[in-house]
Amino acid sequence: MMRTRLVVGALLIAALAALAAIDSAIPYLSIGAQRIGPGAILILVSLLLISVILAREFSRLTAAGGRPLAVWIAYIAIAGGVASVALVPTLLPRHFVAPTLLTLPFALVALCALNHARTTQVSGMAHAIGSALLAYGAIGIPLGFWILLRHDRDAWTLAGAILCVKSGDIGGYFTGMAFGRHKMIPWLSPGKSWEGFAGGVVLSALTGGALALASQSALAADAYVEPISVAYGIFVAVALGLVGVCGDLFESCLKRAAGVKDSGNILPGMGGLYDLFDSLLPAGPVAWWFLTLGSASV
Repeated sequence: MMRTRLVVGALLIAALAALAAIDSAIPYLSIGAQRIGPGAILILVSLLLISVILAREFSRLTAAGGRPLAVWIAYIAIAGGVASVALVPTLLPRHFVAPTLLTLPFALVALCALNHARTTQVSGMAHAIGSALLAYGAIGIPLGFWILLRHDRDAWTLAGAILCVKSGDIGGYFTGMAFGRHKMIPWLSPGKSWEGFAGGVVLSALTGGALALASQSALAADAYVEPISVAYGIFVAVALGLVGVCGDLFESCLKRAAGVKDSGNILPGMGGLYDLFDSLLPAGPVAWWFLTLGSASV
C-alpha cells in the first residue's frame, strides 16, 4: 500500500507540473466568440473531468440521509459553483453578474424539488436540496477559487499553493505514522494524531518558504512568476496547511455518516478524487485572498 501511494503521489505531482506547464504555454482558448483565460485549460479540465468525477463520488456520500442526490444534479451544482467564480464574472455583462449568481442556487433548489416530485414521496426533499447546496458551496465554489487564483496569478504560483496544501497532508501522514501517540479526534478520524498535525504544519511551512525563495530567482523571473517574500510564503503555507486539515476532517464527517472508508477508488492506494481534493477545496478561497490581495503589499 505504501509503495502504491508513493508511486501514485509522484505521478500526481508530475501531472500537476505538466498541467502548469501546458497552462503557461496556452493560457487562453477561444470557444466561439468567447476568449477564455488565463487558465482556460484548468477551466475545461475542471468542468469536463474533475466535476464529473466529484459529482459521482459526492452523490455516493449523500446516501446516508436516504435517497442519494442524483449525480446529474450534483454535477450541475459543482460545475455551477466553478462557473460562479471562474466564468460568470468575466463572460457576462456587469449588470447580469449578480442576478446570475443568485439564480444558480435558486435553480438548484427548484431542480431538486422537481426531481424529488417524481418519487411521489414527501420525505427526503430537504435532504436532497441541502446536499445540492452543499455540493455547490463546499465543492464547486472553492474549486472555482483555484481557477480564479490562476486568473490573477501565474500557473506556477497556483501549483506552488497546491503543493503547500498537499505537503501538509504528506507531512501529517508520515509524521503520524512514525510518532503519532495522541489522537486528535478519535471519534471522527482515528488515524489522525496531534504529532501528525504538527508535522504537517511544519512541512507546509518548509515548502512555502522554499517556494517563496525560488520565486525570487532569475528562472522564476523568466517565467513571469511574481516574487513572494520568504516570511510571507511561510505564513501563507501554514494557513493553507491548517485549512487543509479542516477540509480533510469535513470529508471525514461525510464518509463516516455514509459508512464508507473512501469516496471512491479511482486512485490506487488513495481512494477517490474527493479524498485527494478534500484538503485542497477549502484552501482555494484562502489561497486567493492571501496570494492576490495580500501579496500585493508584501
